[in-house]
Amino acid sequence: MLPKKKILASVSVLLVAMLVGAAITNAIPAPMPIKVVRPPQVYPEEVGAYARIISYDNFAKSGETIVVKGSVENYGDSEITVELVPIMREEEEYKYRYRGNVIKPEWVSVNPNEINLGAGASANFDISVSIPSGTKSGYYSGMIAIRTDKYPERIEHYSVQVYKPLEEPITKEFRVAPNSTKAMVTVRWNKDEKNLISTEGTVDVHLFDPYGSEVSQHTKMTRISGHVDAFNYALERGIDIGDEETASANVYEHGQQAVIYQIENPASGMWKLEMKPDGVMHFNYDIVVNPIEDVRI
Repeated sequence: MLPKKKILASVSVLLVAMLVGAAITNAIPAPMPIKVVRPPQVYPEEVGAYARIISYDNFAKSGETIVVKGSVENYGDSEITVELVPIMREEEEYKYRYRGNVIKPEWVSVNPNEINLGAGASANFDISVSIPSGTKSGYYSGMIAIRTDKYPERIEHYSVQVYKPLEEPITKEFRVAPNSTKAMVTVRWNKDEKNLISTEGTVDVHLFDPYGSEVSQHTKMTRISGHVDAFNYALERGIDIGDEETASANVYEHGQQAVIYQIENPASGMWKLEMKPDGVMHFNYDIVVNPIEDVRI
Protein backbone atom coordinates (compact mmCIF):
# COMPACT_ATOMS: atom_id res chain seq x y z
CA MET A 1 0.00 0.00 0.00
CA LEU A 2 1.43 3.42 -1.08
CA PRO A 3 1.99 6.19 1.45
CA LYS A 4 -0.75 8.80 1.70
CA LYS A 5 1.60 11.62 0.74
CA LYS A 6 2.43 10.10 -2.61
CA ILE A 7 -1.23 9.46 -3.37
CA LEU A 8 -2.15 13.06 -2.63
CA ALA A 9 0.74 14.29 -4.77
CA SER A 10 -0.43 12.20 -7.72
CA VAL A 11 -3.96 13.52 -7.40
CA SER A 12 -2.67 17.11 -7.29
CA VAL A 13 -0.59 16.62 -10.41
CA LEU A 14 -3.60 15.13 -12.22
CA LEU A 15 -5.84 18.05 -11.23
CA VAL A 16 -3.21 20.54 -12.37
CA ALA A 17 -2.95 18.79 -15.74
CA MET A 18 -6.71 18.82 -16.19
CA LEU A 19 -6.95 22.52 -15.32
CA VAL A 20 -4.14 23.42 -17.71
CA GLY A 21 -5.83 21.46 -20.46
CA ALA A 22 -9.09 23.26 -19.78
CA ALA A 23 -7.34 26.62 -19.85
CA ILE A 24 -5.68 25.82 -23.17
CA THR A 25 -9.00 24.70 -24.62
CA ASN A 26 -10.70 27.94 -23.60
CA ALA A 27 -7.84 30.11 -24.75
CA ILE A 28 -7.60 28.66 -28.29
CA PRO A 29 -11.05 28.17 -29.84
CA ALA A 30 -11.49 25.26 -32.23
CA PRO A 31 -11.22 26.31 -35.86
CA MET A 32 -14.56 26.81 -37.60
CA PRO A 33 -15.23 24.51 -40.60
CA ILE A 34 -14.46 26.23 -43.89
CA LYS A 35 -17.29 26.10 -46.41
CA VAL A 36 -15.89 25.59 -49.86
CA VAL A 37 -17.90 27.46 -52.45
CA ARG A 38 -17.24 26.14 -55.91
CA PRO A 39 -17.91 28.41 -58.82
CA PRO A 40 -20.66 27.16 -61.12
CA GLN A 41 -19.36 24.98 -63.91
CA VAL A 42 -19.61 26.68 -67.21
CA TYR A 43 -20.03 24.49 -70.27
CA PRO A 44 -18.91 25.78 -73.63
CA GLU A 45 -21.74 26.36 -76.05
CA GLU A 46 -22.28 23.29 -78.20
CA VAL A 47 -22.25 24.01 -81.88
CA GLY A 48 -22.69 21.84 -84.90
CA ALA A 49 -25.43 20.27 -86.99
CA TYR A 50 -28.15 18.36 -85.17
CA ALA A 51 -30.77 16.21 -86.89
CA ARG A 52 -34.16 14.96 -85.75
CA ILE A 53 -35.72 11.90 -87.36
CA ILE A 54 -39.07 10.26 -86.65
CA SER A 55 -37.74 6.97 -85.32
CA TYR A 56 -41.03 5.26 -84.50
CA ASP A 57 -44.43 4.45 -86.02
CA ASN A 58 -42.89 3.80 -89.43
CA PHE A 59 -44.69 0.79 -90.93
CA ALA A 60 -43.96 -0.66 -94.36
CA LYS A 61 -44.93 -3.76 -96.27
CA SER A 62 -42.33 -6.05 -97.72
CA GLY A 63 -41.59 -4.73 -101.24
CA GLU A 64 -42.84 -1.23 -100.39
CA THR A 65 -41.07 2.14 -100.19
CA ILE A 66 -41.63 4.25 -97.08
CA VAL A 67 -40.62 7.88 -96.51
CA VAL A 68 -39.28 8.84 -93.07
CA LYS A 69 -39.28 12.56 -92.26
CA GLY A 70 -36.30 14.35 -90.75
CA SER A 71 -34.92 17.82 -90.12
CA VAL A 72 -31.45 19.25 -89.55
CA GLU A 73 -30.47 22.50 -87.86
CA ASN A 74 -27.26 24.52 -87.73
CA TYR A 75 -26.45 25.52 -84.15
CA GLY A 76 -23.27 27.30 -85.18
CA ASP A 77 -22.60 30.95 -85.92
CA SER A 78 -21.56 30.55 -89.56
CA GLU A 79 -22.78 28.87 -92.70
CA ILE A 80 -22.10 25.14 -93.11
CA THR A 81 -22.63 22.45 -95.73
CA VAL A 82 -24.38 19.34 -94.39
CA GLU A 83 -24.15 15.96 -96.10
CA LEU A 84 -26.70 13.26 -95.18
CA VAL A 85 -25.31 9.78 -95.81
CA PRO A 86 -26.99 6.39 -95.15
CA ILE A 87 -24.57 4.09 -93.35
CA MET A 88 -24.55 0.73 -91.54
CA ARG A 89 -22.27 -0.39 -88.72
CA GLU A 90 -20.85 -3.87 -88.88
CA GLU A 91 -20.02 -4.46 -85.20
CA GLU A 92 -21.33 -7.75 -83.84
CA GLU A 93 -22.65 -6.00 -80.73
CA TYR A 94 -24.86 -3.79 -82.88
CA LYS A 95 -26.12 -6.74 -84.90
CA TYR A 96 -26.93 -8.68 -81.75
CA ARG A 97 -28.80 -5.76 -80.24
CA TYR A 98 -31.15 -5.48 -83.19
CA ARG A 99 -31.18 -9.20 -83.98
CA GLY A 100 -29.45 -8.58 -87.26
CA ASN A 101 -32.35 -6.50 -88.68
CA VAL A 102 -30.56 -3.53 -90.18
CA ILE A 103 -31.54 -1.19 -92.98
CA LYS A 104 -28.83 -1.51 -95.59
CA PRO A 105 -27.55 1.70 -97.21
CA GLU A 106 -28.45 0.41 -100.68
CA TRP A 107 -32.12 0.43 -99.61
CA VAL A 108 -31.96 4.13 -98.77
CA SER A 109 -31.91 7.45 -100.57
CA VAL A 110 -31.98 10.88 -98.92
CA ASN A 111 -33.51 13.94 -100.54
CA PRO A 112 -31.86 16.38 -100.43
CA ASN A 113 -28.63 14.65 -99.49
CA GLU A 114 -26.64 17.90 -99.27
CA ILE A 115 -27.87 21.12 -97.67
CA ASN A 116 -26.31 24.55 -97.16
CA LEU A 117 -27.41 26.00 -93.83
CA GLY A 118 -26.83 29.49 -92.55
CA ALA A 119 -26.24 30.19 -88.85
CA GLY A 120 -29.32 29.09 -86.88
CA ALA A 121 -31.09 27.85 -90.01
CA SER A 122 -32.87 24.51 -90.40
CA ALA A 123 -34.16 22.39 -93.27
CA ASN A 124 -36.26 19.26 -93.78
CA PHE A 125 -35.23 16.12 -95.60
CA ASP A 126 -36.82 12.80 -96.60
CA ILE A 127 -35.37 9.33 -96.08
CA SER A 128 -36.82 6.93 -98.66
CA VAL A 129 -36.44 3.30 -97.62
CA SER A 130 -37.27 0.66 -100.25
CA ILE A 131 -37.92 -2.65 -98.50
CA PRO A 132 -36.93 -5.54 -100.79
CA SER A 133 -39.61 -8.11 -101.58
CA GLY A 134 -39.38 -11.14 -99.35
CA THR A 135 -37.94 -9.22 -96.40
CA LYS A 136 -39.04 -10.93 -93.21
CA SER A 137 -41.26 -9.12 -90.74
CA GLY A 138 -39.75 -7.27 -87.78
CA TYR A 139 -38.13 -4.04 -86.65
CA TYR A 140 -35.26 -2.73 -88.76
CA SER A 141 -32.82 -0.08 -87.59
CA GLY A 142 -31.19 2.46 -89.89
CA MET A 143 -28.49 5.08 -89.50
CA ILE A 144 -27.85 8.44 -91.15
CA ALA A 145 -24.46 10.14 -90.84
CA ILE A 146 -24.64 13.94 -90.46
CA ARG A 147 -21.39 15.21 -91.98
CA THR A 148 -20.33 18.84 -92.26
CA ASP A 149 -17.32 20.77 -93.47
CA LYS A 150 -16.66 22.19 -89.98
CA TYR A 151 -17.88 19.90 -87.19
CA PRO A 152 -17.43 16.25 -86.18
CA GLU A 153 -19.73 13.65 -87.72
CA ARG A 154 -22.94 12.80 -85.89
CA ILE A 155 -25.05 9.66 -86.21
CA GLU A 156 -28.85 9.60 -86.10
CA HIS A 157 -30.93 6.42 -85.79
CA TYR A 158 -34.38 5.58 -87.07
CA SER A 159 -36.43 2.43 -87.43
CA VAL A 160 -38.98 0.82 -89.72
CA GLN A 161 -41.35 -1.98 -88.83
CA VAL A 162 -41.76 -4.35 -91.75
CA TYR A 163 -44.93 -6.43 -91.88
CA LYS A 164 -46.53 -8.81 -94.35
CA PRO A 165 -50.22 -8.53 -95.22
CA LEU A 166 -52.44 -11.45 -94.28
CA GLU A 167 -52.94 -13.91 -97.11
CA GLU A 168 -56.07 -15.42 -95.56
CA PRO A 169 -58.92 -13.58 -93.82
CA ILE A 170 -59.44 -13.72 -90.08
CA THR A 171 -62.59 -15.71 -89.33
CA LYS A 172 -64.92 -15.71 -86.38
CA GLU A 173 -67.77 -18.19 -86.02
CA PHE A 174 -70.66 -17.60 -83.66
CA ARG A 175 -73.93 -19.39 -82.92
CA VAL A 176 -77.37 -17.84 -83.11
CA ALA A 177 -79.96 -19.49 -80.91
CA PRO A 178 -83.42 -20.42 -82.23
CA ASN A 179 -86.08 -17.70 -82.14
CA SER A 180 -83.49 -14.89 -81.93
CA THR A 181 -85.08 -11.60 -82.87
CA LYS A 182 -82.06 -9.65 -84.07
CA ALA A 183 -78.31 -9.87 -84.69
CA MET A 184 -75.90 -6.96 -85.05
CA VAL A 185 -72.36 -7.34 -86.37
CA THR A 186 -69.98 -4.37 -86.53
CA VAL A 187 -66.37 -4.18 -87.73
CA ARG A 188 -64.51 -0.92 -86.98
CA TRP A 189 -61.08 0.41 -87.79
CA ASN A 190 -59.41 3.77 -87.35
CA LYS A 191 -58.45 5.93 -90.26
CA ASP A 192 -54.69 6.44 -90.27
CA GLU A 193 -54.48 10.19 -89.66
CA LYS A 194 -50.68 10.14 -89.31
CA ASN A 195 -50.24 8.42 -92.67
CA LEU A 196 -48.25 5.69 -90.95
CA ILE A 197 -49.47 3.00 -93.31
CA SER A 198 -52.17 4.18 -95.67
CA THR A 199 -54.88 6.80 -95.50
CA GLU A 200 -57.00 4.50 -97.66
CA GLY A 201 -56.69 1.47 -95.35
CA THR A 202 -59.76 -0.74 -95.26
CA VAL A 203 -61.05 -4.08 -94.00
CA ASP A 204 -62.72 -6.47 -96.42
CA VAL A 205 -65.67 -7.91 -94.48
CA HIS A 206 -68.02 -10.78 -95.34
CA LEU A 207 -70.77 -12.35 -93.24
CA PHE A 208 -72.26 -15.79 -94.00
CA ASP A 209 -75.39 -17.37 -92.56
CA PRO A 210 -75.65 -21.05 -91.50
CA TYR A 211 -76.55 -22.01 -95.10
CA GLY A 212 -73.35 -20.47 -96.52
CA SER A 213 -75.13 -17.53 -98.12
CA GLU A 214 -73.49 -14.11 -97.81
CA VAL A 215 -75.51 -11.46 -96.03
CA SER A 216 -75.64 -7.95 -97.47
CA GLN A 217 -74.05 -5.19 -95.44
CA HIS A 218 -76.62 -2.93 -93.86
CA THR A 219 -74.52 0.21 -94.01
CA LYS A 220 -71.03 1.64 -94.07
CA MET A 221 -70.29 4.35 -91.58
CA THR A 222 -67.67 7.10 -91.32
CA ARG A 223 -67.23 8.86 -88.00
CA ILE A 224 -64.86 11.75 -87.29
CA SER A 225 -64.28 12.87 -83.72
CA GLY A 226 -61.80 15.23 -82.16
CA HIS A 227 -60.93 17.61 -79.37
CA VAL A 228 -59.42 21.07 -79.14
CA ASP A 229 -56.83 22.03 -76.55
CA ALA A 230 -56.91 25.76 -77.14
CA PHE A 231 -55.72 26.78 -73.67
CA ASN A 232 -52.43 24.88 -73.69
CA TYR A 233 -51.80 25.82 -77.27
CA ALA A 234 -52.15 29.49 -76.36
CA LEU A 235 -49.79 29.13 -73.39
CA GLU A 236 -47.10 27.46 -75.47
CA ARG A 237 -47.19 29.97 -78.28
CA GLY A 238 -48.29 33.13 -76.53
CA ILE A 239 -51.42 33.40 -78.64
CA ASP A 240 -54.55 35.03 -77.34
CA ILE A 241 -57.09 32.34 -76.48
CA GLY A 242 -59.69 34.09 -78.58
CA ASP A 243 -57.50 33.92 -81.67
CA GLU A 244 -59.02 31.85 -84.50
CA GLU A 245 -55.61 30.33 -85.21
CA THR A 246 -55.67 28.69 -81.79
CA ALA A 247 -58.78 26.63 -82.44
CA SER A 248 -57.85 25.59 -85.96
CA ALA A 249 -54.23 24.66 -85.26
CA ASN A 250 -54.79 22.55 -82.18
CA VAL A 251 -57.59 20.21 -83.26
CA TYR A 252 -56.85 16.51 -82.82
CA GLU A 253 -59.08 14.47 -85.09
CA HIS A 254 -59.66 10.73 -85.16
CA GLY A 255 -61.41 9.15 -88.11
CA GLN A 256 -63.16 5.80 -87.87
CA GLN A 257 -64.60 3.54 -90.54
CA ALA A 258 -67.14 0.79 -89.90
CA VAL A 259 -69.14 -1.94 -91.62
CA ILE A 260 -72.45 -2.68 -89.91
CA TYR A 261 -74.87 -5.60 -90.30
CA GLN A 262 -78.37 -5.63 -88.83
CA ILE A 263 -80.26 -8.89 -89.33
CA GLU A 264 -83.88 -9.20 -88.28
CA ASN A 265 -85.01 -12.69 -87.18
CA PRO A 266 -81.66 -14.33 -88.05
CA ALA A 267 -81.56 -18.04 -88.89
CA SER A 268 -80.44 -20.23 -86.03
CA GLY A 269 -77.17 -22.08 -86.35
CA MET A 270 -73.48 -21.29 -86.89
CA TRP A 271 -72.66 -18.00 -88.61
CA LYS A 272 -69.24 -16.99 -89.94
CA LEU A 273 -67.60 -13.57 -90.12
CA GLU A 274 -64.57 -13.06 -92.39
CA MET A 275 -62.28 -10.00 -92.04
CA LYS A 276 -59.19 -9.22 -94.10
CA PRO A 277 -57.39 -5.92 -93.41
CA ASP A 278 -55.58 -4.03 -96.14
CA GLY A 279 -53.32 -1.24 -94.92
CA VAL A 280 -54.86 -1.42 -91.43
CA MET A 281 -52.86 -2.60 -88.42
CA HIS A 282 -55.66 -2.67 -85.82
CA PHE A 283 -59.39 -3.20 -86.04
CA ASN A 284 -62.26 -4.22 -83.76
CA TYR A 285 -65.35 -6.33 -84.24
CA ASP A 286 -68.57 -6.66 -82.22
CA ILE A 287 -71.18 -9.38 -82.47
CA VAL A 288 -74.44 -8.88 -80.56
CA VAL A 289 -77.34 -11.32 -80.73
CA ASN A 290 -80.71 -10.24 -79.31
CA PRO A 291 -79.54 -6.72 -78.37
CA ILE A 292 -81.46 -5.03 -75.59
CA GLU A 293 -82.69 -1.71 -76.95
CA ASP A 294 -84.19 1.31 -75.27
CA VAL A 295 -83.08 0.26 -71.82
CA ARG A 296 -83.89 3.05 -69.38
CA ILE A 297 -83.02 3.14 -65.70
